[in-house]
Amino acid sequence: MVVLEAESADTWEAVVSGCFVPLNCAGFEPDFTGRMEHTALDERLSVSLVTTCGTSAERSPRLAARAATDDLHLSLQRSSTGRVVQDGRVTPVRPGSVTVYATDRPYYLDYSPPGQQQLIVQVSGSSLGLPARMIEAATARLAVPSGQRSSAAGSLFSYVAALAGAGGDPAGAAGGERGDGPRPGEAADVARDLAQVMIRASFGGGPVVPRTAGGLRHTVQEFLRAHATTPGLDVEEVARCHFVSRRKLYQVFGEAGLAPAEFLRRERLRAAARLLRAGGPGARPVEQVAYACGFDDPTTFTRAFRRVYGCTPREWRARPAPTPPATL
Repeated sequence: MVVLEAESADTWEAVVSGCFVPLNCAGFEPDFTGRMEHTALDERLSVSLVTTCGTSAERSPRLAARAATDDLHLSLQRSSTGRVVQDGRVTPVRPGSVTVYATDRPYYLDYSPPGQQQLIVQVSGSSLGLPARMIEAATARLAVPSGQRSSAAGSLFSYVAALAGAGGDPAGAAGGERGDGPRPGEAADVARDLAQVMIRASFGGGPVVPRTAGGLRHTVQEFLRAHATTPGLDVEEVARCHFVSRRKLYQVFGEAGLAPAEFLRRERLRAAARLLRAGGPGARPVEQVAYACGFDDPTTFTRAFRRVYGCTPREWRARPAPTPPATL
């Protein structure tokens, strides 16, 4: 990862032009600050976390005419608001908005409100293996429709957030609990796979399943985190939801030294630990916490909780919550 900081719009222009494509930038605050955390996963895909106090960026017709690549920007707005303009279309962005725009055509980014942060995947359009008409349609509408983007876009950006050090789950991006990180080229393949899935899924027309083991594993992990407390959820149901066999699911998890059932159990225990910490007059009894987090009975829950946390749920609840480290 390369971390670059700027304290003027001119310096920032050099930073973003070096990491992305040549752009004209302007600052909107007298004391401008910008920070770029940039990771090149391969020659045709990079991930960046961009934080500024307010700026604009323009890919002018002159600059776009000199484009040497067919790169796309897949951008998640993490904080503040703004707008993206390309080919006469304007789409507003707010936290959670996902946009797709082409860098070989002129565009304008208005990120003038303060407190800006975007997570950006820059990827060669031709490297995605998608039909040219689909990429053209995706960039023509700019915004990924909110009703269609939730799970596929969530999988992509949670994966690249970990790679960019932007608060994602490093274990998920690295491939599991081995802690050895992805093999050379694996992270790029998975990110590209998840980007392709997001674009395909945004047009509807049936299920889209990641083709890489890492992409499928990460997608299932995100699903399990979101649905861990669903009563009766088991590996068979998870496999059906992702249009793969139970054997395939165990295979892709096994490559990372995991078992899907164990991953689900640990996510349920994390949810339970959070509920147990939520004290006060409305605090749920331990038995209710067990059932609310998908366990069939309190005894099984207590046994599993002790194995992972080294104490019973009641003892955990009685312990004081960890004190956040003091800031200097």
